[in-house]
Amino acid sequence: MPETDPVELARWVNDRPRPWLIGVDVDGTLSPIAPRPDEARLADGAREALEDLAARVGVMVAIVSGRALAELHGQFGIPDTLIINGSHGAEVGTEVDHPTPEEQTLLESARKTMQEAVDELPGAWIEHKPLGLAFHVRQADPQQAEAAIAQLEATLRSTAGLTVHHGRKVLEATVRPMTKAAAFDQLRRRLEPITSVFIGDDANDELVFQSLDGDDVAIKVGPGPTSAPNVLASPDEVVRFLRTLADSE
Repeated sequence: MPETDPVELARWVNDRPRPWLIGVDVDGTLSPIAPRPDEARLADGAREALEDLAARVGVMVAIVSGRALAELHGQFGIPDTLIINGSHGAEVGTEVDHPTPEEQTLLESARKTMQEAVDELPGAWIEHKPLGLAFHVRQADPQQAEAAIAQLEATLRSTAGLTVHHGRKVLEATVRPMTKAAAFDQLRRRLEPITSVFIGDDANDELVFQSLDGDDVAIKVGPGPTSAPNVLASPDEVVRFLRTLADSE
């Protein structure tokens, strides 16, 4: 699908009826993908564009990310002036949530399953999150990684109580049954925007695109197949889009 000019897209969105709800993913969308998650940072100008856009009359801006709230605040500096949904919507607001004892037991079982996959795949590793675990394969052999993720995904999806999210070179298992699509749908029902916009880059974001209504705006970031009619090339182009939209009259 051909890429969309971010300035022209912003001008088109600016003519859409308000109030707007603009949902934005972080990794691969506002932040370039890094070799390790703890090395990722917002693209230059992203925070300022988000804040200025949220300050416009009739505009609500929501971060909807698989990242934990603590990372969204501490690592990325996402301000509290935005609506923030972390852990695929399982963490909402400003406080970091914690698993119950039963959820902790489930997490430990999932960790053991993931560790077995890590032991068999050089370059793979586990990221620990407050409400889940992520199996990263960015540094592993691509063919071996694809096979390992497929096998691990089948095992985790058959485990009662786990919700599985398949991202870009990562497989995540969480103990709360939330998805970005469900989280953004809850925001839409609560805030009642006339126009909803969602910007994201991976398979979890595709589910959000598919949940939007015909008059809403879906924006895919980066390469790969998508159901979104609009494609921006990179996080820098996302910043250009947000900056233009924030500065529009």
